[in-house]
Amino acid sequence: MSVPCKFCGAPATVHVTDLIHKKKRDMHICEACAREKNVIPAAPADMNVQALLELVLGGAKSDAADVNCPECGIHYTHFRNQGRLGCPHDYAAFHDLLTPLLERVHNDAARHVGKIPRRRARQARRADMEAELRAAVKAERYEAAAKLRDDIRTLEADHEP
Repeated sequence: MSVPCKFCGAPATVHVTDLIHKKKRDMHICEACAREKNVIPAAPADMNVQALLELVLGGAKSDAADVNCPECGIHYTHFRNQGRLGCPHDYAAFHDLLTPLLERVHNDAARHVGKIPRRRARQARRADMEAELRAAVKAERYEAAAKLRDDIRTLEADHEP
């Protein structure tokens, strides 16, 4: 189902999402209205769009349109246009094409590890500090042990309800 343009009712081909004061706002408009409202710039007539796309996509293979998932049938170009994969098998089917993208998104790591809840991060930090404290006492580094003890107390005092 096609979404209509916000301004003229034609099928929307440009979809803009922005966050203002932590509230998500979506705008769906056609290409003509997007150019008229300066949402997207006018393309010069002599522009090589294919070369530009390959440059922007990190030298993606021009045969990417031919790659599709054997399980759900989604084509890679559909993923690039929509930003959503069709099924879990797409990661394997598009592995070579997705790896550079995932590395850019996850700061040079191709695997998403998620966020750690603050409470669990604090507990892990405390456990590390306690292990360092025991090692310092065992090695008779009492000044370092005293500092670690104080740091543990500060950590706990800062996070009491």
